[in-house]
Amino acid sequence: MGKGDPGRSTSRGYLYALLGAVGGGAIPTLFKILLAHNTPAAIAGPGLLLSGFALFFYKPKMNPTRQSFPFLLLIGVLGGALATVMWAAGIEETTVVNASLLANGEILFTTLIAMFALGERLSRFQASMGLIIVVGILVVSTDLDLARVQFFQGLMGNLLILGATLAWGLENNIIVAISRRFAVPMLSRYRNTIGGVLVTGFAISTGQFLTLSAHDAVVFALLVLTFAGTTYLFLAALQRLGAIKMILTYSVSTVLGAALALVVLGEQITSVQLLGGGLIVVGVYLFRRGERPTSAP
Repeated sequence: MGKGDPGRSTSRGYLYALLGAVGGGAIPTLFKILLAHNTPAAIAGPGLLLSGFALFFYKPKMNPTRQSFPFLLLIGVLGGALATVMWAAGIEETTVVNASLLANGEILFTTLIAMFALGERLSRFQASMGLIIVVGILVVSTDLDLARVQFFQGLMGNLLILGATLAWGLENNIIVAISRRFAVPMLSRYRNTIGGVLVTGFAISTGQFLTLSAHDAVVFALLVLTFAGTTYLFLAALQRLGAIKMILTYSVSTVLGAALALVVLGEQITSVQLLGGGLIVVGVYLFRRGERPTSAP
């Protein structure tokens, strides 16, 4: 196969999405460990900033151009800073169940924007598998205990989280568009660096400072590396798959995150959540199998 073979690029996109999902599944557990002595913004700001610095070691000579800088600033402010601050503020104002459920708004907003703004489409079979994935995510998030899902409890926090997922959904589609013109290593490093600077500034200005014990320092270092790797893989998968296929495949991070929380934090997983996780895994597998063969032009 040639280097520009579309089928090979698509296969790599699915691989990057799944590898990114491993990192995405690990982030909540690492974050939760650090939340014992820190606020979300105090963790996310320096974490993003240092992950951006770490990405400079990969293809360091790749610098922004005058044409790319406005787009780098846009995704850094929108996804790296604004969405992160809204999520950090919202998660402290609502329930864990509501936050888990509403975080899936990123899938909805990413899909809707991709369909209406970028004209992305799925085959009928992939659309049905996507529906199964979404159902699985809802089952894992709520454990079907809908009595605990109360939107008006912590309403401001719920709205902030929804706003964050809308910003991330918009950012995902912007990245799909601009990654056709600009290299992923440059987009990922500047996105995290710009976002990290702004979130760190917000945290410091509001008196939120990062406090680390020796144990927490190790966890924080792992978080920084996970931020870096996940961001790069996420953007690389968006470039190859488009927004809808990427976000649905990446949703397997929900299952991986729950499994890691069980092993590391001792959190409980019910049989209903296991069923939901199974739906996600099977749905993602069949979704990939349903990819239409793409012939090289």
